[in-house]
Amino acid sequence: MSDSLLIFGPPGCGKTHTLIEMVREALASGIPPWRICFVSFTRKAVQEAVERACTEFNLTEKDLPYFRTLHSMAFRQLGLTRTDMMSAADYKIIGDKLGVSFTGADMVSPDDGILMPATGGSGVYYLQIIDRARYRMVTLEEEFNKANNYSLSFSKLRQIQASLTAYKSTFSKVDFVDLIDQFVSHVEPPYFDLFIVDEAQDLTPLQWEMVHRIRANSKRTVYAGDDDQAIHAWTGVEVDRFLSASTERRVLTQSYRLPKAVFNLASIVVRRIQKREPKDYHPTSEPGELDYHLGLDTVPLHKGSWTLMARTNGFLGLYRDWLEEAGYLYSLKGRPSLRPKMAEAIWTWRSLQKNESIPLSLIKNLYDHVSKQGKDAAVRRGASVLLESGDPAGDYRYEDLVREFGLLAPKDQDALFVIKMSEDERMYIQALERRGENIQSAPRIKLSTFHAMKGGEDDNCVVYLGTTLACASNDQDDEHRAFYVGITRTRKALHILDTDRTYRYHL
Repeated sequence: MSDSLLIFGPPGCGKTHTLIEMVREALASGIPPWRICFVSFTRKAVQEAVERACTEFNLTEKDLPYFRTLHSMAFRQLGLTRTDMMSAADYKIIGDKLGVSFTGADMVSPDDGILMPATGGSGVYYLQIIDRARYRMVTLEEEFNKANNYSLSFSKLRQIQASLTAYKSTFSKVDFVDLIDQFVSHVEPPYFDLFIVDEAQDLTPLQWEMVHRIRANSKRTVYAGDDDQAIHAWTGVEVDRFLSASTERRVLTQSYRLPKAVFNLASIVVRRIQKREPKDYHPTSEPGELDYHLGLDTVPLHKGSWTLMARTNGFLGLYRDWLEEAGYLYSLKGRPSLRPKMAEAIWTWRSLQKNESIPLSLIKNLYDHVSKQGKDAAVRRGASVLLESGDPAGDYRYEDLVREFGLLAPKDQDALFVIKMSEDERMYIQALERRGENIQSAPRIKLSTFHAMKGGEDDNCVVYLGTTLACASNDQDDEHRAFYVGITRTRKALHILDTDRTYRYHL
């Protein structure tokens, strides 16, 4: 058995920096990079570690073959390929046979660290119970009773489980739980001098079995995380496993993110958690800003970088609707609210109206965004084919396009009526331009759930206090942890958005 250390990293206390310093010490002592293993629950945490290690130690990703999510490491060690994984098509076959749908069970990469099927389709809730029972290493009946969902049938659950098991066996397919399960059962891990488990508070019992198997072949094991930020209990995470991982413990005591005002509020929330390891850490020397609002109209969104957070995805629609009506650009799940190619097409048309010369690549994008038939046709049918004969390095004016490449739209026609778009998109762009937004700029504002924002930070954050009946009815430690994570993403200013909803979090 290897020696071990458990590191508690409160918000912004430099946990990743501390772990990378351990990697630095290992490399300096002569340990080769392939004898260091760094695993985590999500790809985000692993990728941050890889990027820092490559930058600081002049390495490439290939030099760090064991910096992976647990699922990715199992996938590689088992020698599997993407075709071995259950796909959306496979789930559709099973669903059609059973009379249920699995629209949320899309194929995703083992590198992404995904634990559970996304909700969507009548069968996905059953699939989640099956997976969660396996992750928690409990019986299907016990997990079904724990789910307490009276809309589901236990006999149907057993039927889906049996069909899924038979299908995977017949066609030699595996799902994400199988990756961990088969690693535990069949893989003899390589020997590691240093084994780091980041975000360890988010591991399920089955993943802990995989970790223990790797630890048995490792000289030194470091667990890192924060039980106060264990917000994935719905996937089967059990915080007790993290808290008992090692008797040797270290708490990182200085937050480099949280200003005093935000830290003080976070301290009130975190002390409500019943099952936790008490830990003292300190805020930055900055006073910070903490404000309360009844609506977004009093939040100073007109400048700076912002993240607007909520408890669930459903609440993000409230932010989205307000921002679009007010004329703000934003991003959701990494996607900007205005498609960049559409914004580029609008810019191209307006540049043509000014008699400017435009590169062929931008002209092609413009043609991709206009109607080619009917009364609203901006170019002749087949005009895109004509562009293929143009000079790839050439620039073109409006008159060139009319003469040689089938352009029909009058030069004085508004870009918002030349470019194909819905009426809602047109109204949104008009609102953006009334506000003076540059529609080609990257959004300063992003929308996120607390869960998606975990591990991230921003200068300015908004936290919406609305919650749901399901969240309010669950273990309140989970609710406190979720809002603690949301509150502690802020570097400078935190804005609390209150609500008159029946279910809300009380600060």
